[in-house]
Amino acid sequence: MNVHEDIPPIYYDGRECRHHGSGKLANPFSAISIKGSWWLAGFNDMDMELTHETQTNGRPAPPAQGTGSLAA
Repeated sequence: MNVHEDIPPIYYDGRECRHHGSGKLANPFSAISIKGSWWLAGFNDMDMELTHETQTNGRPAPPAQGTGSLAA
């Protein structure tokens, strides 16, 4: 089984949302729901990747609108 198959599509929606500069408040689900948690996990993973990219390459990450973003 492919690892990608184990991760729900909502995780990738969160990653895409962060990649486009949206904030955590764009989460369409409750933060305490399973779907909301997967969405937030994707958002936070992309946030960490963008922060790491900034630190290693010097390019600025797009600012996040919500609070708690490492790249903001």
